[in-house]
Amino acid sequence: MNESQEELAEFLVKHKALQFGEFTLKSGRKSPYYYNIRSLSTGEAISKIASVYAQKIMDENLEPDVLFGPAYAGIPLAVATALYLNDHHDQNVRFAFDRKEVKEYGDANTKALIGSLQEGDRVLIIDDMMTTGGTKLEAKQKIEAFASVDVIGILISFDRMEKDENGVYAAKSLKDQGLPVYSVLDAPSVFEFLRNRNIGGAVHVTDAHFQAFQAYRKQYGV
Repeated sequence: MNESQEELAEFLVKHKALQFGEFTLKSGRKSPYYYNIRSLSTGEAISKIASVYAQKIMDENLEPDVLFGPAYAGIPLAVATALYLNDHHDQNVRFAFDRKEVKEYGDANTKALIGSLQEGDRVLIIDDMMTTGGTKLEAKQKIEAFASVDVIGILISFDRMEKDENGVYAAKSLKDQGLPVYSVLDAPSVFEFLRNRNIGGAVHVTDAHFQAFQAYRKQYGV
């Protein structure tokens, strides 16, 4: 990993957004680690994460018109990244997000979507991480139901680099369906970097943690 990626990995550990132990994921898999960006609930933390997303957008020359944050984790990420792009990169982009429960009153245009999508918009989905990729494809389909737009990809901060239920790498499966994935960090690189590394006076990835990850990766990884 480069210096900025190493800095981000340490930041995530210090703020307990990246934890190690035994966790049950939404997919039902038993994982030796858990990535929870929702724990980053301060102005400093969300600004740090937004800076990473914004820089990746600039590095990849993605040029989105809209940042779409799927409810719920993607909402603050899209808002904060749009703000950071405006303040630090002179890029004024719109943001939008969906409602998990359709509103049955008020403005009909905001029943299922907050923000606006216009014909021909280049839409970048922003979310926290990816395991099997199923929810990302659902987000793409939902966006395309709102308007005739170009969903140019999905940007995540952490790729678990795992196979989906069909044994296919989630990112490859999504790319084959027209949804390229851009990630800042990936699980194997992070574990290699953190193995036996002292961060804040403690070693968070011991040899035992690393071996548990290797066993998990042998079963689910790519």
